[in-house]
Amino acid sequence: MSGMQLFLLIKSWRVRAALLWLAHTPIAAVTPLAGIGLRVILGWDIPAWAPPTAGWLTGALIVVTLAGFRLHQELDRPGIPCRWCDIELVEEQ
Repeated sequence: MSGMQLFLLIKSWRVRAALLWLAHTPIAAVTPLAGIGLRVILGWDIPAWAPPTAGWLTGALIVVTLAGFRLHQELDRPGIPCRWCDIELVEEQ
């Protein structure tokens, strides 16, 4: 394996779980922009700080989601199951 492994760099199981959740729910990355869009649709005032903040937060969430995809691939290689993947259990007969 070439390069650094993300799994070894992240010690917290909570951070790993959050990254894996984002890998399975990539639509969550655009939630800040969707919130701004909802405010526009509802006709509410938008504070001046909200669009730049939503843009930066969306960018950060996209980067974190990509890290989650990489972590998921690293766990898939040796066959470590993910709690959000659909695991089909075959009963022994």
